[in-house]
Amino acid sequence: MNISIRKINAIIGMKFQTILNNTGVIIGPVLALVFAFAMRRLMPEVDVNEAGMFFSTGAFVLSFGMVFNIAISGISMSSSPLAEEKEKNTLRVLMTSSVNGVEYMIGTVIPPLMILTVTNILMIPASGVAFSEVPFVSYLVMTTVASIISLLIGYVVGILSKNQAQAAVMAMPVTLIFTSVPVLKFLKEDLAYLVDYTYTGVLTNFASSLFADGHYQWNLLDSTVLFGWLIGAATVFVFAYRRNGLDS
Repeated sequence: MNISIRKINAIIGMKFQTILNNTGVIIGPVLALVFAFAMRRLMPEVDVNEAGMFFSTGAFVLSFGMVFNIAISGISMSSSPLAEEKEKNTLRVLMTSSVNGVEYMIGTVIPPLMILTVTNILMIPASGVAFSEVPFVSYLVMTTVASIISLLIGYVVGILSKNQAQAAVMAMPVTLIFTSVPVLKFLKEDLAYLVDYTYTGVLTNFASSLFADGHYQWNLLDSTVLFGWLIGAATVFVFAYRRNGLDS
């Protein structure tokens, strides 16, 4: 299968324009930064470690911002535009042209991934955390992998949806579960072990360890969970794509 860089660049440009023109989609990263900035200034500075439970205001705000951006914005950025293109039949026209599925997916993934990555980087100062406190390479790898997982989940939702309204309804319970992770982690000790097996839970553990230990060390559980979710999301996406196609 031949892959045309020219076609991919054209799709990237089209996708950037689609995302930036969709207020309901592009507002997600903006709100994530605004909420993190506001929470950091409204919440009191707290660092406690009691009964084996650690809580830090900086850790909570950073994890909340990351999860909000990656889970809500990531899933919305992939599911809504795909459903919109299906609803307006623009995807059918595109797929019946010389563009193949691989070119379309590459060009479709890059724009939202770039937006999510830039937002994740800006989330560090927005949450009041110094760049020197964050192992940047590990942060970038972890948030990028988590962003790809959310995008894949969003594409599955988009494939299974017939229009934007249906995509929004289907995505709501998914995003609600993943965005509740930071709160459950700190408030529901009996559910903490379940949170550790979600990819957003790995992000929360990462943020907490920055302040509890002074640095983060990759461990087998976090690596297995994170990349296990990546493989699982990719597998479900491939299955949904082969079963329904992008325009069903």
